[in-house]
Amino acid sequence: MGPYLGQPNREKDSEVGEGDSLRYGATSMQGWRKSQEDAHIAALDIAADVSVFGVFDGHGGKEVSLYVKKYFIIELKKLDSFRSGNYEAALREIFKKMDDMLLTPAGEAELKKIKEAYGGD
Repeated sequence: MGPYLGQPNREKDSEVGEGDSLRYGATSMQGWRKSQEDAHIAALDIAADVSVFGVFDGHGGKEVSLYVKKYFIIELKKLDSFRSGNYEAALREIFKKMDDMLLTPAGEAELKKIKEAYGGD
């Protein structure tokens, strides 16, 4: 059976939120995988009239998606391109930065901790 269940887990996890100018809803479902591997962010009003929504697919493990969920907004806000309002460049930079951070010794150590905390699935 490998990483898959005999039947999909159809239980849904939902959240709602609202900021100054919008409301959102998000729902996730585990499906056929043995565990939920995806993560998402809904970061409202991180700058004037700026909100960020993202879904991060685990592709066989949840540690990378949870790592990106934890650091994406924190690191995005540090970028000069973001602070200057060049959001297109900031998005390009933040995805590259996430990749780079994952490959550092600190990133690899944190991935290992996340994997251990969630039972190594």
